[in-house]
Amino acid sequence: MRCINHPAVETQEACSACSRALCNECIHRIKGKPYCEDCLARGAEWASTVKDLRLPSDSPKRAALCAIIPGMGAVYNNEYLKAITYFAVWAALITMGTRVSGVFGFGSFVFLVFTIFDAYRSAEDLARRRIETGIVEDRRPTQDKALIGWGVLLIVMGILFLLHNLIPYYWLYRFWPILFIALGAYLVYRAIKSRDDNSGESTSGENI
Repeated sequence: MRCINHPAVETQEACSACSRALCNECIHRIKGKPYCEDCLARGAEWASTVKDLRLPSDSPKRAALCAIIPGMGAVYNNEYLKAITYFAVWAALITMGTRVSGVFGFGSFVFLVFTIFDAYRSAEDLARRRIETGIVEDRRPTQDKALIGWGVLLIVMGILFLLHNLIPYYWLYRFWPILFIALGAYLVYRAIKSRDDNSGESTSGENI
């Protein structure tokens, strides 16, 4: 291969960061590893950006502590849509627990524990992104795919509450386990679909 800066020069060396070919004149070695000048410049700029960045080491712990109040952990992480969704799901589970079956009340407790762990993990991810990218903003605009699932759950619960205005709740005492059957069927479908997709990718890779 030929040097990226000197096309007439043959070389077997490459930058450890960007993998571009480098001749002996263009190589800069750090701890025995070759680097190009551009990568070294970017590394220096990144270091100067984050050298004064101070992230609270207890940020994930604070997020988890705030999450004891449903939705507040997401608020601490500046995930306001997630906070509203989590609080609505928790409130819906509490309502279902008092009107339909106690299992939903237990579900609300399990869901609260989940939000605590989720707030802790999200705070860790946010701190890691700040360090890796040097971005000091609180949060990058991202799409949280998990919110789609929670949105579907809220729609189902909203339909159940709406039916309560038309049909007495006693029928739910007999038929609420259908929710678990539907959830289990969906999980099985996802697992089978994922396995088929992986096998399809493996087959195409072998053909290539």
